[in-house]
Amino acid sequence: MPNEDEIARRKELLHGLRDQKRQRTRDAFPAPIGELKELFDFLDERLSESNCDDTLRFTREFVRQHAMEEDLTIQWLEENGGFCDCEALNNVEEIVADAVQGYDRIRIDSDGVN
Repeated sequence: MPNEDEIARRKELLHGLRDQKRQRTRDAFPAPIGELKELFDFLDERLSESNCDDTLRFTREFVRQHAMEEDLTIQWLEENGGFCDCEALNNVEEIVADAVQGYDRIRIDSDGVN
C-alpha cells in the first residue's frame, strides 16, 4: 500500500496529465474561445427555436457569418463528436467547457467577449 507521499505524488502526476490534456484541447481550438462561445450560444438559440435536422446547418451559417475557417472548424467539431448541430452543442461545448477554466462565466456582448 502506498504511503501518503506516494499518494500525493500520484495525485500531482494525474493533475499534471489532466492539465496537459486541457492545454492540448485549447491548442486545437479552430478559433478564439469567445468566438466558440458565441457559436455555442448561437446553436443553443437556434435549436430552441427548431429541431436539429442532423446536419451542421446552423453551425455552417454561423461560421460563414463570422468568416471562420469553415473546413477547419467543421473538422474540429467532428473530431470532437459534433456531427450535427445538437451534437456540436452537447458534445463539443462540454469538451470546451472542461478545457477552459471559467467557461460558464464568459459573456458575449455586441462587440465580442466581455
